Amino acid sequence: MKHILLVLAFICQPVFAFSSFDTLYLVFKGVHFLHADSTPKELVVSEIGMGKTQTEAVENALQLAISKSIGVLIVSDQTIENDRVIRNLAAAYSSGVVNSYTIDSCTKNEYVSCKVTAKVSPWNFIRKLQGDSQTMQVNGDDLLMQHRSAQATMIQRRKIAEYYFSQIRNVGLDAKIREVKILPSNANAKLAIEYEVKWNPDYKKSMIAFLEKLEKDTEGETNQEVYIQWGPTGFFENRVRINTQDPYLRQLMLNYLFAPIEVNIVELGICERFDPPEDVFKIDWYGFRKQKVIEIDSQKLVGIRKLSASTTCK
Repeated sequence: MKHILLVLAFICQPVFAFSSFDTLYLVFKGVHFLHADSTPKELVVSEIGMGKTQTEAVENALQLAISKSIGVLIVSDQTIENDRVIRNLAAAYSSGVVNSYTIDSCTKNEYVSCKVTAKVSPWNFIRKLQGDSQTMQVNGDDLLMQHRSAQATMIQRRKIAEYYFSQIRNVGLDAKIREVKILPSNANAKLAIEYEVKWNPDYKKSMIAFLEKLEKDTEGETNQEVYIQWGPTGFFENRVRINTQDPYLRQLMLNYLFAPIEVNIVELGICERFDPPEDVFKIDWYGFRKQKVIEIDSQKLVGIRKLSASTTCK
């Protein structure tokens, strides 16, 4: 039997909360879920699924995408049992949770493997969970519940921030081969490869919207500030100052902002890593274009008509 505890808390701006909002707090089989005004309405998630057929592989990839999206709502400790509960929930409440998806690629060996990019709605999931016939609602407007909701909000803030920042180098940046020249050489083939890295416009737009929301929701006294600027600025343009009020969150954001940038020449299996001189948001501002000259066994070029690049190295 399902046991779901629903707590509706009205918060008056506690220390670790975002700006005033209604918080929906659910507990399902020991797993705590929080949905607040700051929770993204939609998350873009890329996952790889496997199956005997393409249909099965795509369905499995979508289940993984839903599970990852549900993860930003969870504010309790992760355990093996909790993971099982989440997988079951992803399967039970999958209908109507995925707004749309695209099949990026599929390969077939012993099994079919498909990479899928899905737009998932955490809000639709939480509404389905809330609407369960066995949901119990408890009044949570006392100070203890406000304290617990404030703690949960801080945990969720970390999770949402980690989701957005961790995806920058997976889906937020696009690498493109600009030019390939065959240079004079002896036995081995010699290639001059020019490539560039730019932000994916859609992801950058959603990332900036999240940062601006985070800045608004953490405005107040400066505390553990993170400053991010993505273009030439006037008085308040193209920048945010986020008072994280949380050393862990501040360090998490800085780690991702200054992490190395990778460029993978896919067909040749060549990986380049660069330490950015400034944070990753300066890529579009200053430009990021490189040239690499390589020598390679000419036989490895057989059947290759063009080269492609990605921003993740295996």
